[in-house]
Amino acid sequence: MSDRTSFADRGRRHVLMITNHGVHEWTVVPGLPDTGGQNVYVNQFTEALIKLGYRVTILNRGGYPHPVEGTPQTGTHYHPTGHARIVYLTDGHPEFVRKEDMDAQLPKLAADLQRRLDEEDDSFDLIISHYWDAGKLGAIVNHNGDGVTKVAPHVWIPHSLGALKKRNMHPSTWENLRIDERIANEQELLKSLDGGVATSTAIRESFSDDYGWQAKYFLPPCIDTDRIRPMDPAEYESIWSFLAGLSPLSAEELKQRKIITEISRTDKTKRKDVLIRAFQQVRKEVPDALLAVSIDERTPELHKSLLGLIDELGLKDDVLVLGSIWDQIPMLYNVTTVYCTPSVMEGFGMSAQEAASTKKPVVASNLVPYVVEYLVGKTSEEVVETLDGGAQGYLMGEGGMVVMADYVEGFATAITRLLQDDELRRKMGDKAYEITIPYFTWENRTKDLLSDLGVA
Repeated sequence: MSDRTSFADRGRRHVLMITNHGVHEWTVVPGLPDTGGQNVYVNQFTEALIKLGYRVTILNRGGYPHPVEGTPQTGTHYHPTGHARIVYLTDGHPEFVRKEDMDAQLPKLAADLQRRLDEEDDSFDLIISHYWDAGKLGAIVNHNGDGVTKVAPHVWIPHSLGALKKRNMHPSTWENLRIDERIANEQELLKSLDGGVATSTAIRESFSDDYGWQAKYFLPPCIDTDRIRPMDPAEYESIWSFLAGLSPLSAEELKQRKIITEISRTDKTKRKDVLIRAFQQVRKEVPDALLAVSIDERTPELHKSLLGLIDELGLKDDVLVLGSIWDQIPMLYNVTTVYCTPSVMEGFGMSAQEAASTKKPVVASNLVPYVVEYLVGKTSEEVVETLDGGAQGYLMGEGGMVVMADYVEGFATAITRLLQDDELRRKMGDKAYEITIPYFTWENRTKDLLSDLGVA
């Protein structure tokens, strides 16, 4: 059957999945503007729904040239199975719009969606929206024009919340991030929803404490075990020649090094500078340490700044600067010695979770919920109380370590401890895997969510 014919299979329930911002594609390119973990989450969630017998329409704002390829982000793009599709909505504005500025675009995007709905003799059984802008778009279109009759139940997955971000970001950033406007939009959105999905305990608590609202459901980022898993050495052998192409070292020399890895979009909130500075200290104690960090040139100002910092600290020969490496990520996790994420803005901590699912210990800031809540097994309050001011260095759990955000010395100490203690590193990696798999697999968690929603 053709893609279109397969998608029209009315024997499958139909889910409308809205991820409005960023550059959403079947193969996500991390590092593009506003593009990263949420896009991966949506695609993997969609894959699970397909396997469970659903069909999915994913909505994303288009109408502008692709940032890399230059081709128009328009039309409909089908999943290889034919049971899902990405539909690019247009609003007449020919340029990319950052997520903070999306509010003004929503009425025209909603009008384009309504036009498409009118052309198709089809319906939805469930609407799932991601982030505040998609939630608001879902609320606009979830009526048949009379403002009363709903098209389908609407469930919102915020991934983060404005109030939570406001606490984690410096006041000087609030105006540019339009934080107060976002919070007002979120508060208004809650009045129209049929349910909310928390992706972490921190988000569930923020729903309650900051918005006076209860998130009924839980679906954290999960693991696609077909892609991310412990591998046999023969399966990841090709990663060594790939990394050698980024380094003055040969593949054989790289195999002898202890690799600290960080993979995320290039954004100031990821605190890659903290990791680079910590790595300089680590090398004094562990000379064979090597840092593999993603720094994307498509964020030119920060790219230049971070590369300048690497040169300034004399680390150029010992840092592998990774660009777009989607295909190599599973292999890279498998050759990693310690995974580190100093990020100060994470809804859950997807990359840390992926590293754990390959039996790697994780060092993270106290603002990465997955590591705090699961790998270390503490509440955020307990971590802050223990590490207040950074004087204690790090807090160790069974599957990972937590350091106060931006505390360079703490990250250096924690990483050094793991690199120097082979037995601790092995035990912590094994425990990280046990905590993560099989509980955090897409199939298990999606089944539970659909059952709770009453649409299984």
